[in-house]
Amino acid sequence: MISVAFFLAVLRLTDFSSFTYCRENSRGLYELQCVQLDSTAKGEVKFKRRQADSVNVMIQLSPAAQERFIAALEATNYLAQGDTYESGRKVADLGRKRLTLELPSGKREATFNYSDRKEVMDLAAFFDALINQETISFDLDNAIQFERLSIPKRLEQIENELKANRIGDPDRLIPMLEKIEADQRLMNYARTQASKIKKQIQTRR
Repeated sequence: MISVAFFLAVLRLTDFSSFTYCRENSRGLYELQCVQLDSTAKGEVKFKRRQADSVNVMIQLSPAAQERFIAALEATNYLAQGDTYESGRKVADLGRKRLTLELPSGKREATFNYSDRKEVMDLAAFFDALINQETISFDLDNAIQFERLSIPKRLEQIENELKANRIGDPDRLIPMLEKIEADQRLMNYARTQASKIKKQIQTRR
């Protein structure tokens, strides 16, 4: 059930047209990972592995994830004082984050590696978890099509990430899990695994 506070937050964002979160990595598997959403939490995720083509995935956040997104953005006062987000402390390279909010009154932007402000790091953590989820889902979808024996390993990864709270919108995983459940060509272990994870997600609601 969606709270009254959620609808009030949506009303306060009627002029919000686009929010973009990008993470640039100087090392690691991905060189660029981005999410762009409108005020209805509809948009796309883009990511690019090194020496590979970019991948674009259209998304619509579930109502629960949309509520978390709006609450996290609102906690930053819609990226107010974005030039103060970077911590003055020396911190290892965690991947530079670029946040952009499009409003009729203008554009608000923030760029940082690490922030001492909890609300800023919470917003970044939400989008990091969403990107993490979409890259794992992409790999799982490929496994279903081309490498069925690796499906249990991919499902185990999803289960571990759920336990670690590194999945941004668990409800978006359910259609793919149901697809695995219903596919008679897959080994019973994978189908049972998918059913178990789906029930875990539904229980967490």
